[in-house]
Amino acid sequence: MNDKNNNVSLPIWIMVIILGTAVYKQIDFETLKFKNLGLGIVYFLTFTSLVIFIVRKMFLSK
Repeated sequence: MNDKNNNVSLPIWIMVIILGTAVYKQIDFETLKFKNLGLGIVYFLTFTSLVIFIVRKMFLSK
């Protein structure tokens, strides 16, 4: 059995970490809103897309 298909590459993990911290920095926790709405939405959508990609790659590609 070759587990090479289940591995997610390192640049994708790095992008997830960077986008996760960017989303965290964009959220104003007192009001639970983004500080910059447009940028926060772009960061959040890209972050969730990458997380979904990783989950599908790891668990559904058997």
